[in-house]
Amino acid sequence: MENKVVAHMRDGSIHKGITNDFRADAGAFHLLPAEGGGIPMRVSLETMKALFYVKDYIGNRDYNTRKAFEDSRKEGRRAIVTFDDGETIWGTIPSYDPNASGFDFYPSDPDDNNIRIFVVNQSVKSVEFRT
Repeated sequence: MENKVVAHMRDGSIHKGITNDFRADAGAFHLLPAEGGGIPMRVSLETMKALFYVKDYIGNRDYNTRKAFEDSRKEGRRAIVTFDDGETIWGTIPSYDPNASGFDFYPSDPDDNNIRIFVVNQSVKSVEFRT
């Protein structure tokens, strides 16, 4: 299955495209550029901050994601994740293991362009669970 994704790298670069071979337990995956065609690039989890599964590549730059816990779309623990670069995201985490390569995260804002985010543990400053 092909997934529209945006790979945010630890160095600040961003790569948009489609992947069909991402696995959290693998060290890398392939990304076919969104611009149409091209050569798939190999993306290493070691150099990635997070992989955002998106509704569309454009999104809305003027939209401010709500920083609140609404009726969540997914089951899991409510959490605020802060990345090393200072970015924070609010949502739910179905399963969290700080020793794993990363974890799935579901944004709490139903209007967010992100459907799901795979967060790489190595790029996380803190995970704060809320009740």
